[in-house]
Formats: sequence, structure tokens, C-alpha cells
Amino acid sequence: MGINRRNTVRNQNPGGQALVEFAFVLPILLLLMVAIIDFGIIFYSQMAVSNAAWEGARAGATIIDPSQGDQEITGAIHNAAYSLDISLLTIDIDPAQDEPPRNQFFPAPRGESLTITVIYNIELTFPQVTVPISGQAVTRMEYQNP
Repeated sequence: MGINRRNTVRNQNPGGQALVEFAFVLPILLLLMVAIIDFGIIFYSQMAVSNAAWEGARAGATIIDPSQGDQEITGAIHNAAYSLDISLLTIDIDPAQDEPPRNQFFPAPRGESLTITVIYNIELTFPQVTVPISGQAVTRMEYQNP
């Protein structure tokens, strides 16, 4: 009785199997890579927005010209957020330049609180959604109106 070698020898080239397995794993790996990149972009944007809010609060605390206070705050925020798209920033200054105590006479507004809120709407790659990222800073005003 002879052994039929055709029945006992299997194909020694597993290249086709590896290709099929790679085709199953590739979409998952690509999705994971895009998710990691999006997370990094969100993390960086959060740090930039928080820093911009603090820079705006510091500029608001030490305003040089009280009649141009909101412009100084906005300028400081834009300078600090130079790496972000400025058109997607929303800035809220509380109290505004024309609200008490910032519009009152000497010695106001020294010692009063100033809240700066910066919101940045970032668009993710996958899925196509817009995520609002916000940063807020509260400080005491150090300047006095003339």
C-alpha cells in the first residue's frame, strides 16, 4: 500500500491567508489611527484655548487704556491662540467694557472679578462632527478708571 502524497501534503504558502487577515484588520487600524490623531488635536486645542483664556484674563486685569479694554483683552486672546483658527473662536468678557463696575468712576473697578470665557469649535476628521472646546479664567482687576 502506497501513501498518496497528494492527499498528505498541504499548500506551504500561507500568503493568501495573511492577505485576508490583513484586509480584516486594516480598517480597524486606520480607524484607530484617525481616532488617536483626533484625540491629539482635541487635547492640543484644549490647552491652547485654556491658555488663551488666561492670557485674556491677565490682559483684562492690567488694562492700560480702560476705554479700549475689550480690544486689549481680545487682542491678547488672539495672540495667545495664534495656532488656532481665530474665526472659530467665541470670546465672552464678563463684565463687558460698558457694564458696571468697568464703566464706573475712580476707584472702580479695582478688586472686582473679571471672567473670560473662550469657546473654540473644532471639526473632527472622523466622524464629521463639531466639538466645542471651552476655557475659562477668572481674575481680579488691578487697574483703576481715571
